[in-house]
Amino acid sequence: MRRSLQGKLIFSYLVVALVTVLVISALIRLTSNQSLMNLVVEEQTALLTETVQTYYTANGTLEGFFDYYIQSNRQPPGPSQPGVPDDHPEMNNLRGVHGLVDTSYHALIPTFNFEVGQTVPADMIREAIPVEVDGQTVAWILPDTKFQFKLSPEEQLFLQRTTLAIGLAALAGVLLAVAMGFLLAGGLLKPIRRLTQASQALAHGNLQQQVPVTSKDELGQLTATFNQMSADLVQADQQRKRMTADITHDLSTPLQIISGYIEMLEEGEVTLTPQRIDIIKTEIDHLRRLVSDLSTLTQVEGGGLDLQLQPVRPSALLERIYQAYQPIAARQGVEVTLDVPESTSPILVDEGRMLQVLKNLVDNALRYTPKGGRITLSTVVSDRIQLRVSDSGSGIDPEDLPYVFDRFYRADKARGANTGKMGLGLAICKALVTALGGEISAESAGKGQGTTIVITLAPAPSV
Repeated sequence: MRRSLQGKLIFSYLVVALVTVLVISALIRLTSNQSLMNLVVEEQTALLTETVQTYYTANGTLEGFFDYYIQSNRQPPGPSQPGVPDDHPEMNNLRGVHGLVDTSYHALIPTFNFEVGQTVPADMIREAIPVEVDGQTVAWILPDTKFQFKLSPEEQLFLQRTTLAIGLAALAGVLLAVAMGFLLAGGLLKPIRRLTQASQALAHGNLQQQVPVTSKDELGQLTATFNQMSADLVQADQQRKRMTADITHDLSTPLQIISGYIEMLEEGEVTLTPQRIDIIKTEIDHLRRLVSDLSTLTQVEGGGLDLQLQPVRPSALLERIYQAYQPIAARQGVEVTLDVPESTSPILVDEGRMLQVLKNLVDNALRYTPKGGRITLSTVVSDRIQLRVSDSGSGIDPEDLPYVFDRFYRADKARGANTGKMGLGLAICKALVTALGGEISAESAGKGQGTTIVITLAPAPSV
């Protein structure tokens, strides 16, 4: 039979309460009996000390003390006490004390099995308590340190009532533990139940799940993590749907153009001219580029890309990009500038892949920088080395910045659809830079404010 977590928690509280109550009850029971015994011994010792001091002060001697003690303590004999001679039943009232001797160890009252006047061996009074008068010891009281005496009916009744009170307290503690178990378990399990319901809904495909965070403990952290996971799943699902739609669009458009021309050629509606062959080749190149980009991205993210790492100076990389794109930019009316310090530490990268990243970034900058604009290739050196590609183009809205490196993401949907690009360039750049151990980020003040892509890499270790 499967037990609920609430039942287990309540059972745990109950076990802890029972063990605690039993231990405390046993300790109280034992200490109560011991404390009562000690109280009797202390009380009897104090009374006998007072009686001896009074008699000695009045008479200057303890001769005849026993008769005085019998006369001053006339009362019905108490219950028979161990060690009291049968011919002295009146001594049963003297509990917690074995006897009394003078300084010469002569018994002043029946002591153990010694009658009044007999000498008690010194080894039997090792734990004796002195009775002093004006700083002078006049007698020794022999306490019952082993508590061999019997308690009176009143004292036994007190212990019984104490035991009953302990039992009632134990029962109340157990009932309170069960009640508190229900309350505490209910409060503890409420966020867990919410998480369980949300997880079940998530498992059935309802990804948009947010659970209230009601605490800052481990459960609160778990709830916050679940909420973040749910939000990430929703975003990933939206990206998947958008990616599927984009791939479908980017594949279907060239396929429709190619298939349309083939059908018309088969039906004899058109003839195959060099111009139409160029259109078909352009669309095939479009498909080939899409497949190549997807293949590269899959290889990088899957760790299957072979990288040839070697020290390369950033100035050499940016110089090659500058020489390659300066004529192209000039034809578009865009100025390309190079701002690179002469003495820059080398970085450990795959030169071919790093050039691929920089080409993608400059291609992207040219695509969105209007005539009369500027593209700047620069480096910033600190503890790490930054390669920066800045343009004065259309810029990126702040809400789009976190997503510009996602697959198929286009900040400008209309422009992206008309450029022949599939939105994989920046995703490939990020994957390659990450594989090279670096970081890539985008900076923009907003629409029309230009964009800067920053690649951050560690300097190559010195040999």
